[in-house]
Amino acid sequence: MSSNHPLIRVTNLDLYFGVFHALKSVSVDFHAGEFVGLVGDNGAGKTTLIRVLCGIYAPSNGEVHFDGKRVTNFHPKLAIDQGIETIQQAVGLCDNLSIARNFYLGREPVKRILGIPFLDFNKMRDKSTRVIRTFGLRDNVSADDEVEQLSGGERQTVKIGRAVEFKNRVLIMDEPTNHLSVREREHVNELAIQLKEQGLLVIYITHDISQVHKLADRIVIMENGEKIEDTQADAMSLEELEAVIRHGGRTVEKDHMH
Repeated sequence: MSSNHPLIRVTNLDLYFGVFHALKSVSVDFHAGEFVGLVGDNGAGKTTLIRVLCGIYAPSNGEVHFDGKRVTNFHPKLAIDQGIETIQQAVGLCDNLSIARNFYLGREPVKRILGIPFLDFNKMRDKSTRVIRTFGLRDNVSADDEVEQLSGGERQTVKIGRAVEFKNRVLIMDEPTNHLSVREREHVNELAIQLKEQGLLVIYITHDISQVHKLADRIVIMENGEKIEDTQADAMSLEELEAVIRHGGRTVEKDHMH
């Protein structure tokens, strides 16, 4: 926790879709250099909360502050502006483009020749090659290869590398290890911990509390659009956390846990 004020502060956030109350007065702080597990069943509001932070949804009520400044305009470029890289299982890479093009998606470097802008393919190739080597992609993978040739774990690795290269401050991982082999899952999780140690805020969304309990500094549990628990990971056992999820946030007597 490198700073006294949180990198992201969410205060009394409400979000309605028509009459559906998707987020109910959610307040939560996230600090730089912290690994937070955001846990809950499908429909708990985890991804909805993240979409507000990324500017995809504007909240109905409440406030979001980034680095002490209130966000007043929620728009899809907000994530890039605030230095947020989101890693989702299905989204974020274009299969028919090369690794190098994917790496720079939306941030392509341009060089001018006689005043005409051209994409700087050499720069894209060199930078992305360096990153995919650093992050442990197979030696026979080239930056010119199309992304569809990569395995699930390699795709996640490209996205994590992108977060580092563009000096992002927040890495949001939405069920990042679904459909990955055990070895790939461990690799992705190790990279996430490395980034936390470099001072990034890592928010790890999952319904698998046993996996995130081992990784996270802090665990936030959501249910039906509400935050029902916010605790240091080492302050509660896995069994206690599972009981919170089962009982919807009501504190459970220790002797009932057995």
